[in-house]
Amino acid sequence: MELHFRNRYTARAWIAIMFYSPDGCRDQGQWGTRGWWAVDPGGEAYVLNTGNRYAAFYAEAADGAVWTGSHGPFYVYRDAFDSCLNVGGTAARRVGARLVDLNGYSSYYVNLTA
Repeated sequence: MELHFRNRYTARAWIAIMFYSPDGCRDQGQWGTRGWWAVDPGGEAYVLNTGNRYAAFYAEAADGAVWTGSHGPFYVYRDAFDSCLNVGGTAARRVGARLVDLNGYSSYYVNLTA
């Protein structure tokens, strides 16, 4: 299943994801984390191909808007990253994430809106 994002917001947005990865992150919480995809207004980004039903995301916009939630939390970094749920450091900050239920869709789109 493919996970995509559409930026329907008025400012550039950066997206980070959390996804089930029991093989790659076995000893660090079993969930992988990746970021950042920069998506301009009206743009799209393909971020993940997974066989798992659930993923989660955090996003922030150039004007300060954020899309956060009660899942996670997970660590994000200022620069691009590819890590695991329980791996953090002094350069990281913890954010909450919104759950995405891919529910068997071959391609699932999340729309970032106001």
